[in-house]
Amino acid sequence: MTFIYDIINLQFVLVILFLTVAYCLRSEPLKVLLLFGHILVIFLLNDVLFSPSYFGDQLRQVDATKIIRSGWFHLEPVISKHGTKLGYSSLIYAVFPFPFINSVQSMAMFNFLIFLIIFIFMKKNNMCSNSVDYFYLIFPSLLLYSSLALRDTLVLLFLMIGIYVILMRGKYLLGLLLSSPLIIFKFQNYLMVIAALSLFFYIRRAGTWRYVILGTFVVAASFIPEKVPLVADLYENLERWRFALFADQYEYNWALIDEMREIYVPLGTGFTLLFQIIKNFVYMLLKPLPWECDNPFQFIQSAENLIVVGLIIWINTKKTFNEKIFQKKLFLNCFLFVSMTINGLVVFNFGSAVRYKFPFIVVYFVFFLYLLKSDRLFFNQAKSVWSSETSFKPAIN
Repeated sequence: MTFIYDIINLQFVLVILFLTVAYCLRSEPLKVLLLFGHILVIFLLNDVLFSPSYFGDQLRQVDATKIIRSGWFHLEPVISKHGTKLGYSSLIYAVFPFPFINSVQSMAMFNFLIFLIIFIFMKKNNMCSNSVDYFYLIFPSLLLYSSLALRDTLVLLFLMIGIYVILMRGKYLLGLLLSSPLIIFKFQNYLMVIAALSLFFYIRRAGTWRYVILGTFVVAASFIPEKVPLVADLYENLERWRFALFADQYEYNWALIDEMREIYVPLGTGFTLLFQIIKNFVYMLLKPLPWECDNPFQFIQSAENLIVVGLIIWINTKKTFNEKIFQKKLFLNCFLFVSMTINGLVVFNFGSAVRYKFPFIVVYFVFFLYLLKSDRLFFNQAKSVWSSETSFKPAIN
C-alpha cells in the first residue's frame, strides 16, 4: 500500500508543478527540466544511494507526523516520544493538506513542495534573475536536503520569509515575528538573525567613536569574558553547547569521549579566542576540507564549499553604486559572519556542519545575487539619464 500512496502523492505534486510551470515558467524550459529533475532525485536517494537510517531524523520525522495525523493532531504523544522540536515541526507537516505521509519519500515530496513555494515566492516578489534562479535550482546542498524527509526545508522557508521582510521591506519587527517559528524547532537560527541585526544596526552608521567603543567591547569580551555583562552568560552557554555537540558526535560514549578529549579545544580567552572566532568562521565555510573527506558525499560537499567561498569573494568585489543596496549587502555580510562563526564554534561533525549552514548560504546568495542585479539596473538607469542630459544641446536661434 505504501507504493500506492506514494503514486497518489506523486500525482498531487506533479499537478502543482504543472500549475507552477504554467504560472511563471512557460518560456524557460531548462528551469522546468531542473524542477522535474528534482522530483527524480527524491527517488534516487533513500533506499537507492543510501538507507533512510543514514539520516536518522528522517524516520523520526515521518513517525511523528503519522502519529499526529492518526491522533487527531494531539501533540502530547509525539512530544513525549520525540521531543518538542520534532513535535511542532511535525505538526506543521501534519496539518498541511498533503494526501499521505507514510514513507520518507512522501515526506520528501512534501519538502519539494515547500522548496517550490519558496521559488514561487521569489518569482511573485520579482526576486528573479538567471543567476538567482539557477543558483536556487542547482545548489547541491539545497537539492539534497529538500529531497529528504527532514525539517531543514521548513527552516529555510521561515528564514527566507523573515529575511525578505527585514531586508527588502525594512520591517524588522514583522520579519522577526514571521520567522519566530524558528524559536521552537531551530532556536539557534533565530538567535543568529537577532545577533546579525544587532551587529548591523550598530555598524551601519558607525563613526570613529562607535568603532572605538566596539573595539573596546571586543577586547574586553575576549580577554575577560566572565566580567562583561551578557557576554559572561553567552560564553558559558556557548562552551556548554560546544561540548554537548562534541559528545553527540560520539553518541555520548563517555569512554570514547574521554579518549578523544585531546582533540577538543575549549574556548580560550584573549588572542586565542579571537583566533578561534576567525578560524572557525573560515573553517565552517570550508568544512570538510578535501583531505578530511571519507566518502563521496563529503567530496561533493568539499568541492561545493570551495566554489561557494570563491563566489562569496567574487560577489563582494563588485562595486555598489546605490547606498541603500550597499546597506542591504552589509546586513547580509553580518548575517553570514554571525551564522558561520557561531555554527563554526559549536559544530564538529562534518555532516551536521553542512546541514546547519546550507539555509544561511541559500538565503545569503539568493538575496545578494538579486541585489547585484538591482544595483546594476540602478547604475544603468542613472548612466542613461546622465548621458541623455549631457548630450542635450539647446537650439541656437
